[in-house]
Amino acid sequence: MFNLAKGLGTLPWALSLRTLLLLAPLLLILVAACSSESDDPIISSEQESGGPEYSAIIITTDMSVGESRVLFGVIDRQGMPVPGTSSEVGVYFLVPGEDARELKESVTANFVNWPTAVGGVFAANLDLDIGGLYEIDVNLTSGDGTQVFAQASFILQDHPSTPAIGSPAPASVTHTAAEAEDISHITSSLAPDLDLYRLSIHEALQRNKPLVVVFATPAYCVSATCGPQVGEVTKVKESLGDRANFIHIEVFENPHLIEGERPTTDLVAAVQE
Repeated sequence: MFNLAKGLGTLPWALSLRTLLLLAPLLLILVAACSSESDDPIISSEQESGGPEYSAIIITTDMSVGESRVLFGVIDRQGMPVPGTSSEVGVYFLVPGEDARELKESVTANFVNWPTAVGGVFAANLDLDIGGLYEIDVNLTSGDGTQVFAQASFILQDHPSTPAIGSPAPASVTHTAAEAEDISHITSSLAPDLDLYRLSIHEALQRNKPLVVVFATPAYCVSATCGPQVGEVTKVKESLGDRANFIHIEVFENPHLIEGERPTTDLVAAVQE
């Protein structure tokens, strides 16, 4: 996942488990595990029981009052993704204790392709003023011209569990190549880009440059997107040069001690800060 800190360590905007990044020409990448390496379809419980023809799946896990960026996918009854260039989204607040809903926003969600895998998600910016249960109505035209309607619900928290938009970025002290006995002790990447381990987060925040931080575990990722994103960050770094600083934080301590495919070591402190 991504954090963007700019200037004196403020987050202009944030998203998802930790955040997603959008920095000038940077391509939006989802770190939350949405796309699986398996080609097996994803089928919701409603579809299994003969529910709607199409369903929307909310991917964003941390949404709160104020500005939010929501990512969602649309699947058909067979559990296969339904792409489209964009979709029109109605966002409704479900009034507590009443069989009623109130339209809060009507927005356009654009389709964002995965940079390293087939498929993608829809992304939209929301600005909601009250916490509670919400429902979205999604209308889109699929690639083959089919008119698609899908719904999904989500809970909007009063306060985010990750750093809020505009709040100071946590000045976490993170591992660097200089203090590591071996680079394999701080990253599970098989071909690590040493530039991503040059600075600790707390040091980078003092450099008065935009900062991109990717929290990922390349060797133990369970999706088709969270591992390759470290390589994508390197590509962005090469494109922007010294206009920004870039850091990869391995999710697990001492990745070189992990045996098998399931991590057994502790999470690094920065993941929880």
